[in-house]
Amino acid sequence: MIELRKINKDNIDEVIALEVAENQTEFIATTNLRSIADAYVLNEDGEPAIPFAIYADNVVVGFLMYTYDILDHKSFENEVFYRKIGYFIWHIMIDKHYQGKRYGKLAFEKMLMDIETMPFGEADYVALFYHRSNFIAKALYASFGFSETGIVQDHSILAIKNLD
Repeated sequence: MIELRKINKDNIDEVIALEVAENQTEFIATTNLRSIADAYVLNEDGEPAIPFAIYADNVVVGFLMYTYDILDHKSFENEVFYRKIGYFIWHIMIDKHYQGKRYGKLAFEKMLMDIETMPFGEADYVALFYHRSNFIAKALYASFGFSETGIVQDHSILAIKNLD
């Protein structure tokens, strides 16, 4: 059974210790620790950010985080979602010891179900970036209805899903 639990004093060390396989390091733009720190700063600035530990049968197997903010990066100017409020999937990873067991897909599905409840407010879109060489991520996100936008930043492709 997959659960998403907020990061707290009881699980933070386990989340920080998670690692991807050596051949996946280029797919992860930041560390779990940095993402947790970013969540703190974003929340202080009034931008809701939620970091979660991914549990499988009470064992920490991964980490994910999403935010709620205006999709207003300059590279989005010609897109229909420009300056719209949306949810943004900041980070998702499964530890190298737990990959290949569908935990990532199940956790992603739970996260989307959470986002669809609009926990921080209404939104029309959910967006994410993934490394252009990460074909497994591309297939996963497409299976949940994400479409590539053609926007590429630092070797990562922006994909977006309508929440209507």
